[in-house]
Amino acid sequence: MTRLTSVATAVMLAAAGSAYAQTQAQLAEKLNEEGKELMFANKYGEASDKFLEAATRVNEPKYYFNLCTSRFQEGKFELAVTACNLVDKNNPSPELHDKNTKLLARIQDEAKTQNITLSSTGGGGGGGEQNLPPEGGDPNQTPDPNGGQTRVGAQPTRTGVVGRPPPALFMPQRPDHHYTWSLGVEGFGGGGQIGQSHAFGSAAGGLRLKADYIVSPRTRVGAELYMQFTQVGQGQMDFGFEQSLEIFDFGVALYKHWCLAAAPRLCFTPLVGAHVSLMSPSGDANSMADDNTQLFNYAAVGGRAEANLSVALGLRYEHVLSIGAGVNVYSPVISSSSDGSATPADLGLDAGGALGYLGIGYTYRFNTPIGARAFITLE
Repeated sequence: MTRLTSVATAVMLAAAGSAYAQTQAQLAEKLNEEGKELMFANKYGEASDKFLEAATRVNEPKYYFNLCTSRFQEGKFELAVTACNLVDKNNPSPELHDKNTKLLARIQDEAKTQNITLSSTGGGGGGGEQNLPPEGGDPNQTPDPNGGQTRVGAQPTRTGVVGRPPPALFMPQRPDHHYTWSLGVEGFGGGGQIGQSHAFGSAAGGLRLKADYIVSPRTRVGAELYMQFTQVGQGQMDFGFEQSLEIFDFGVALYKHWCLAAAPRLCFTPLVGAHVSLMSPSGDANSMADDNTQLFNYAAVGGRAEANLSVALGLRYEHVLSIGAGVNVYSPVISSSSDGSATPADLGLDAGGALGYLGIGYTYRFNTPIGARAFITLE
């Protein structure tokens, strides 16, 4: 009987310990989320308190990383380094290790800019944040019988070296369609008519490269630079020879994201733009000289209208997949070489046209000004 009682007691103690650990993990995660909300509100000191308490409850590297970010944003450089050092001492993931390494380098660069000398450890146990547990957790942590919380020795907190808060370190916005610029690629295919009837085929396909820039973050209105290549198939032989058409377009467009309140990662985006077009009819014997210098020597202007549906993936909505439909329109050729090449009328390019298309694309978003360092994203 005594043996059964001992076994039951051990099981009860193990269950209680597991429940206590689970409670601490839940509390730590709640504190971490509260800290991030405070970061979004630019309340960095209060956020640091939340991250610090989360780290004292559960020895997770992500809490130290967030604490490093908030301390740095406060201008408390040595406390930031202390927290960042604890990230690597607690087995972070490879991705978090890389982020932490970059953040440490950012701190060192900013300290150098401000003529601040930092110790290699950020103060550690001799001058850093004394409320931080040592590597592997605080063996002296005990449950608070009144609230189920972990108590840490009430040593005074030392601030170490303090400098000016760094500019543009943390993006004070929740994950959303907040980005500064982006790069993307799209493939499209469709058909229509360019030039005189039967001068070229009706099927067309191509590739578009684009760079977007948000002009008004509040209204989600942006501008796009694009370059697209379109291949139009061969036409019938009404002109005495079969010919296809290649088109290079260089254009600029305006767009606006309309995102769904119930599904914020989904957006509907209409776009309108204008482009300059260079055309090369491959069936024209006079369009290519021996030195290949007369390709694309027929110029036109045109426009583009498009509507697409996109889904944003990733922690900060940085990966975007899209599907869309649109139309490219073209004027008759307005300029061509006068070196003996065939005239636009000879090739059927004295008439304009339009090509409708369906397309799919991928875009990567950047949330920093072009050429600037990346913002820190919290864990």
